[in-house]
Amino acid sequence: MREISIRFLPFVILCVTVGWLPSTVRAQDIKVQASVSNKTIGTEEAVTYTIQVEGSDGTNISVPPAPEAEGLTLLQLIPGTQRSVSIVNGVMAQSFGFTWTFRPTAEGRATIGATTIQVGDQSFHTQPVTINVVAQTQRPTRQQQRDPFSNILRSPFDQSPEPVAEPTKEDIFIRALPSSREAFQGEQVTVEYRLYFREGIQLRQSRLTDSWDAEGFWREELDVETRPIPRIVVENGLRYNTIVLKRAAVFPTRAGEMSVDPLKIESEALLPFGSRDPFQSLFAMRTRFTPVQLASPRVKIDARPLPAGAPASFNGAVGSYAMTVVPDRTELQVGESVTLTINLAGRGNLATLDSPNLEVPAVFDQYDPDVSSLLDRAGRQLSGSKTYRYVLIPRSNGTFEIPSIEFSFFDPVAERYRTSTSSPIPITVTGMASTPAVVSATTNGMPVDDFAPLFVSTSEWSTTNRPTLHTWLWAYLLILVPITASIGAYVVSKQRDRFQKDHSWARGRRAHPLSKKHLKQATLLLASGDTVGYYEELERAVLGFVGNRLNVAERGLTREGLDDLLVKRGIESKLRERLRRFLDACDQGRFAPSTASPENKEEALDDASFLIPEIDERVSA
Repeated sequence: MREISIRFLPFVILCVTVGWLPSTVRAQDIKVQASVSNKTIGTEEAVTYTIQVEGSDGTNISVPPAPEAEGLTLLQLIPGTQRSVSIVNGVMAQSFGFTWTFRPTAEGRATIGATTIQVGDQSFHTQPVTINVVAQTQRPTRQQQRDPFSNILRSPFDQSPEPVAEPTKEDIFIRALPSSREAFQGEQVTVEYRLYFREGIQLRQSRLTDSWDAEGFWREELDVETRPIPRIVVENGLRYNTIVLKRAAVFPTRAGEMSVDPLKIESEALLPFGSRDPFQSLFAMRTRFTPVQLASPRVKIDARPLPAGAPASFNGAVGSYAMTVVPDRTELQVGESVTLTINLAGRGNLATLDSPNLEVPAVFDQYDPDVSSLLDRAGRQLSGSKTYRYVLIPRSNGTFEIPSIEFSFFDPVAERYRTSTSSPIPITVTGMASTPAVVSATTNGMPVDDFAPLFVSTSEWSTTNRPTLHTWLWAYLLILVPITASIGAYVVSKQRDRFQKDHSWARGRRAHPLSKKHLKQATLLLASGDTVGYYEELERAVLGFVGNRLNVAERGLTREGLDDLLVKRGIESKLRERLRRFLDACDQGRFAPSTASPENKEEALDDASFLIPEIDERVSA
């Protein structure tokens, strides 16, 4: 026996000997196999997924799309290719393959989904592959020898997977830069998160992976550039590019030592030439992005309590503020309104700022203020203004005075309390109080007087023969309308909540409508002569119904796994055997449609119509 094996693009033989997971589909002389290099891998290892097509030289094969994966990250979109020719006992056999490389994202079970490959006018479907990802400490240590001259012998047009160079903590990292490690309670601390990466490294598809939180702080986001231009800095003798990822103002709400959570991101990094090997940089024509996970260190801040001796007008404001008090007028008539505007402007936590204490003469009716804020988030300090507008309405004439308004705050720079005091505001009210017959109103339409005026004119009363309201039937029916509507809305809401929360119940409710939909579509395809589509819809109707009733994912479910589930639900062997024969008939009809006779098609439809109610009756029992 003589056997020769060569690669189509590279000159290096790829031989994967561990953990093959075959998933084979046959049609005439073409055989398609999907496999992985190992079924158990460590969290720091990579797995190679290969689709091998035997019986074709590759000229009529379309490049398949990369399979979707759960728990794994695809390291390259363009698959590596390989071609081999074998001569065994004088018979030549050809095969053509595609390979992808994946890296796990976490421990547990990972899945590489199914994909479709087109060979000529035929489509072949692979089955999903499950991989067990364990901690790297549970995997044996493998010493890999690197030949520095291997890249010289490598074809520059090689499309096969290459070792992906991974950045180290020295190449790329996130640094958290607080404006201060100590602050008073309520004082602003600006935390800036900067990304540092070595020159030549490119990043893409960066995103937050965890909810950033600052427990014990009031948080305000500050503006950063959406498309920043990297700035070159020198750190520890190395040149880095740096950009600002996030900037936030945090205000301690209590005294003591507190911490701000790390900022975590996921990104994809591209290192120069894809490797640090000097020979690789000379001959490699392709570079690839590799996923990276980054996290900043936790920021600890020691919050000090405010000193004693606060003024009576202090209400917790910390920062630097200026107060202005302006009335819109000082002369008005009884029943008219005056608007008193108090504006607080400066730097600090304006969102939690309380209004100053306002005391007005008892002759004025005072309403709750209209509050508005204007924040400036552009700089490193949160600044802006907060405005309170009070509406005051006098009830009698005379000359009155609004007393001075005091606003106190703690200045953390000077470490002392400061008080801003306004001047007294004289108000002159003219005119007379309105008579009870006329109800005065504010600008908001509210009545000034406490009571409506009395009726002073007489009225003529007349009798009527119309029945009273409590004797009319429609009055009671109208009362029942909102009650019935509320009950209906409650039932619909509970039904919707159960659909969203109880997935098993929801799938069971949708099982029958979906199976009827697929059976109806199969009937239409049978009438149009689409044999492949007809059998596909029949299989979807039955398998989809079984999956919904058993609350399992029917995609990727093997025949043995399906049979075990049916045994656990008490389905007898006779019904399970008929289900297996039906699925075998569907496979034969999809992949060898020319062998399906009209009698076979009718028999398959009868089996589907029989299996669905029979399985439903036994599962529901």
